[in-house]
Amino acid sequence: MSLVPMGRGCPPPARLAASLVLLLGLIGVPLWAQDADPEGPAPAKDPSDGVPGVPAAEEQASSAQLSVASSPSGAAVFVRYTTEGAERERYLGRTKESEGLQVQVDSAGPAELVVFKDGYVCRVEPVDLHAGAAARLEVRLTPDVEVPLGLVLKGTKPFVRSGRETEELYVSVLAQVVRLHVKKSDPFALVEASTKSLVDVLNAIRSRERVLRRELEPGARKRYYGEEIDLRAYPALRWERKVGRDGKGTFELAAGRRALTGETDQDELDSYLHMLWKVTRFLKEEWDREHMVSHAMLARIAIEGQIEALGDRHTNFLTPDDLEEMDVEVGGEFGGVGIVVSLREGRLTVVSPMDGSPGQKAGILAGDWITAIDGQSTTRISMKRCVELMRGKIDSPVELTIRRGEKDPFTITILRGLVKIRHLSSHMLPDEVGYLRITSFMSDTLSEDVKKAIGELRGKGATSLVIDLRNNPGGLLPQAHQISDLFVPAGKIVYTKTRVGEGQVLSANPKNPKFRLPLAVLINGGSASASEILAGVLQEYKLATVVGSKSFGKGSVQRVLELDPFRCGLALTIATYHLPSGETPHEKGITPDVVVELTEEQRLKLMSRTNYSWDAEAVAADPQLQAAVKLLRKK
Repeated sequence: MSLVPMGRGCPPPARLAASLVLLLGLIGVPLWAQDADPEGPAPAKDPSDGVPGVPAAEEQASSAQLSVASSPSGAAVFVRYTTEGAERERYLGRTKESEGLQVQVDSAGPAELVVFKDGYVCRVEPVDLHAGAAARLEVRLTPDVEVPLGLVLKGTKPFVRSGRETEELYVSVLAQVVRLHVKKSDPFALVEASTKSLVDVLNAIRSRERVLRRELEPGARKRYYGEEIDLRAYPALRWERKVGRDGKGTFELAAGRRALTGETDQDELDSYLHMLWKVTRFLKEEWDREHMVSHAMLARIAIEGQIEALGDRHTNFLTPDDLEEMDVEVGGEFGGVGIVVSLREGRLTVVSPMDGSPGQKAGILAGDWITAIDGQSTTRISMKRCVELMRGKIDSPVELTIRRGEKDPFTITILRGLVKIRHLSSHMLPDEVGYLRITSFMSDTLSEDVKKAIGELRGKGATSLVIDLRNNPGGLLPQAHQISDLFVPAGKIVYTKTRVGEGQVLSANPKNPKFRLPLAVLINGGSASASEILAGVLQEYKLATVVGSKSFGKGSVQRVLELDPFRCGLALTIATYHLPSGETPHEKGITPDVVVELTEEQRLKLMSRTNYSWDAEAVAADPQLQAAVKLLRKK
């Protein structure tokens, strides 16, 4: 792998130690490790409107009544119970601001009422749902423990295996950051931040484990979270740092009766690095007496702390798993089941099966809930981990447990096949309007695919074209340039600026054939990076009318640097990109020519659309797309 210059803009990749996430609730542990909102942003539902388990009025006599209130509101509520030997779960809705959530559920005997907020379990409460029973639960969600989003100490691949390797990897990252980052950085401050990050993160994990075990009985804890590392018996870490006006400093790290002290000199970077090495050795040899924290996790926490100090959310440390995932995305194919999934109301839900995929051939349908993968419950692991479990070698088996509606769950075994990622889809709309949807620029053949698709639409009678870039987080800079070049007659398309001045300049080739037809481009807050280049260039050259809502605002360029021999990488921001006018969308976004905002319900429907199915009804009910079509009719 050489370059992925643009990076992906929205959302930025999740961090571990670099992004501490505020947990709400009486306990503070993520249910799905890498998803900020695993319940999904589903709006609160009317308890009487199609919520599973809500009976009609004449049936309420045989039901139990539940009332759940939370402060703040917006917590998702589930009920879990066992009937006829099978575990069942129902999503009841979200707590409301005034009256909370009140629902009627079928009588089921002993059950658990589960409250989630922002991706975290807040309460697990036993209830008895016998006929005519009533139960009320009030949950006060107060700030509790901060822990790194997605930090999993077990299962981390050992990309470093010793303290020496940790030092080598860290120095390699530091050297690249100081040499190439778009903004000049202070190496002393970066090492200082890494050292403090180690203490803060490990203290947070320790506190999380203590709170978790205080609030959840062991059975419920294991059921919802599986096995976690237990740092609660370790002493709290205390970090004290003093630096005088002369640049001379002292540090002390205490853990119970053990302590580490030392000195630093603002004129000697080695003294700061020695402080970091002493701290990591102390943590590994003196504090971690049960050997629960690996060298790889200490290295990752220190590097993430360094990156956080840059104040650049688009620079990221990449583990071997991250690099493999990037290779899959750029390559466009992998071995797997071939289904698009998302987290909806806390469930790993099938959005759509891909055409001709093993999943489609096995009968998986949109809306199916995948409750387990090879016997492992999907409610205990992150969505990223679920996707990893479904991928694998071609012709290897994977067992999925499916729940469809209110029917009993069933298990199917699927042989994985070759799955190709579709970054592009095209269709004809009424009134001779062609429609092109690009969901990512992470394909090195995308511009050729776009050129071919437009030609096919023209062959079907398209006299105008909508290019849909909504929720497209970006990708490869050369693809944004080459697709723009399909329309721009001549002139500059995009150029970059590094810390030392202007860098790469990419212009249109006047000799290349151009498409000349009325254009409308759709963008929204999920359109970033390469999407903003294409939309901004066509807007500035007045080749297209931009419709929708303001884009994300990512105008930075990342280079992926491999960190050998550790099989890791660094996606480092090395430049900003600028449109022909000299403007950059960075932190500002692209403002549409025609602003059309969506309701929350319309936004959620848009997010569920994929390139693997065509829903004419959803397209007809899309205000932004219809506004674009209306404009093109006039032209």
